[in-house]
Amino acid sequence: MANTEQIRVYEAMFLVDSGLAASWDDLARQLGGILTRHGAEVIGLTRWDERKLAYPVGKQKRGTYALAFFTLANGAAVAEIERDCQLSEQILRTLVLRADHYTVIHMRMQLGEDLNEDVAKKLAEARGEPLVAAPAAPAAPPAQARPAPARDAPPQTPATGGEAAVP
Repeated sequence: MANTEQIRVYEAMFLVDSGLAASWDDLARQLGGILTRHGAEVIGLTRWDERKLAYPVGKQKRGTYALAFFTLANGAAVAEIERDCQLSEQILRTLVLRADHYTVIHMRMQLGEDLNEDVAKKLAEARGEPLVAAPAAPAAPPAQARPAPARDAPPQTPATGGEAAVP
């Protein structure tokens, strides 16, 4: 990878025809080809749910979502990627966002086993990130536990802490 200031991470969500998503391997190859044709290194590409759409898109009432993370050194190539997606008959809609704020661990959670380990490792090393999440620290005990009120104690008002009038 080149200089980390020049490398940008992007997230792309594709909405594809559900009939074509049945052959996921071919569709994943096509989506990956669009990205790599413009110089992107694909971190991962995964299939999401098939959903009923809120309104018909290209005469389709159902669509399958696909999520991709990729890196680009040339940000101007995003417009070319979006243009290729618009020209494709299989891709109904595309949304490409910059995702520099995502760590490799976050991408791993989103992509699962569809993460390209080689590209992820290079990106993590270039950014100085760990590849695996650190174990969670044990929870600290509460600072001061309030003692339970005695059974015979009069009720207290919440605002003043004083005794409440008993009817």
